[in-house]
Amino acid sequence: MAGVVLAGLLAGACADGEVRPQAAATGTPSRTGELTWGTCPEPSEAEAQVWGAAEHRPAYARHAARLRCGTLTVPVDWAAPQGPRLELAVAVLPSTGDGPAEPLALNPGGPGVSGRLMPIGIASGRARALLDRYDLVGLDVRGTGRSGPATCPAAESLDAGPQPAAPTHRTARAYWDRLTQAHTTCTEADPTRVTSLTTTHAAHDLDALRRALRAPRLHYYGVSWGTSLGITYRTLFPTHSGRMLLESVISPDPDLRGLLDGVTRAREQRFEHFTGWLAARSDRYGLGTTADGVRTRLLDLRERLTTRPLRTSDGTYGRAEADQYLDAEPSDRAGSAAALAALARGRAPAGGGDGKARAAAPPLVAPFAGTALLCSQVTHAASFAEQWSAYGERRTAYPVLGATRPMFPGSGEVPGTSTCAGLPTPERPPVEPGRAGGPLLLVAHRDEVITPLPWARAMRARTGGTLLVVGDGEHGGMAGGECAGRVVGFLAGAEGAAVEGGVCEP
Repeated sequence: MAGVVLAGLLAGACADGEVRPQAAATGTPSRTGELTWGTCPEPSEAEAQVWGAAEHRPAYARHAARLRCGTLTVPVDWAAPQGPRLELAVAVLPSTGDGPAEPLALNPGGPGVSGRLMPIGIASGRARALLDRYDLVGLDVRGTGRSGPATCPAAESLDAGPQPAAPTHRTARAYWDRLTQAHTTCTEADPTRVTSLTTTHAAHDLDALRRALRAPRLHYYGVSWGTSLGITYRTLFPTHSGRMLLESVISPDPDLRGLLDGVTRAREQRFEHFTGWLAARSDRYGLGTTADGVRTRLLDLRERLTTRPLRTSDGTYGRAEADQYLDAEPSDRAGSAAALAALARGRAPAGGGDGKARAAAPPLVAPFAGTALLCSQVTHAASFAEQWSAYGERRTAYPVLGATRPMFPGSGEVPGTSTCAGLPTPERPPVEPGRAGGPLLLVAHRDEVITPLPWARAMRARTGGTLLVVGDGEHGGMAGGECAGRVVGFLAGAEGAAVEGGVCEP
């Protein structure tokens, strides 16, 4: 769910493994809704890498020098505004335009990704023209980044262990029980703060930020889970919602089982498209001349690697590696096709390596906070039996990739489990998406599988607005080429062809 990339309210594990809440701040707290400006802290290595220092270093440095940073004081629980308070980290990149500027709040998704420096990333990339009209506003959502970062070491350090081709009931249940215990321990340490990590509270935080900025309305760009936050804000505060661009849209239906089914279905469909692509290139890869023939050949290859992994000096290739190559994104098809062709001949893929994920740049996501925020927004089965049963049905319905872990943050590290295990069920149901007066553009990527295209269509049916389908398989990150111009044009107030929706080829 890494909308774009990529943990406290709770802190540190004691020697005996108990998780204790961070002590409350001492001294006189700021008033609720107060925005206090200060010196911008030096970005961490992860923040610098993710938001463009490496790729656009001169632009990054130039924009960072203009950044204004501060903290916004909000209630831990908006239903008890006189209770404990929390400071949220805010950063504003002022507009470079000549006219008056309005705030454009940004959220990179995750959930749980630090968004405080997202304005620099936007201003350094394809959407830099937004600075002509807007003050770009970054915020670390409660529990993430520098906004009372919430951690649960017992859960975040939980090792699922080596995964077989498919988990057994016993191994999945053991993982579920350990995760449930970890989450229960963290919740019992400070239930008020853990239960405050909700999308609804985050939406109230956004409106407090709008008021602190003395803005009559708040414009917004959100990616992935950030679309859920945006829709929640738009529904709760329709008269204060300005232009809203939501990219890689979350489903409006909060049932976790349905979400995992939708992601798996999209991956299965992407595989079927891959087989047709391979058949059209049979002279290059030699895996079959028809989609059905390629499908049979690849599934036979996976079965062979499952029972007799290929062991070479470059690595071992078994079921996990086969599944990775079968689940190729459109932009990775050529590399996966070459690897599968080599494996079909009993050889290691060119270039070495065994297909396993390598070390990446330091992450910006707060795992526990992200899990709590997501699970506050979905209805999730409270029992392992329900999750395991749903997993069995997915394996039957989607025989190619249904046994693998769905590409959605609500899925546990072990297929057949959920990251929501042991977290409290929200006292109130998620906010039902509604309509508002501000212009709304939904952007979906035709072949992506983390937030599939049908979800954006379903959201538009609930909320109205315009749907733009980008003809690629990307997940968020602002569309490229002509498509980037169209979405930036929407936020800039352009009318006509720029905002009519339809399909756009990047």
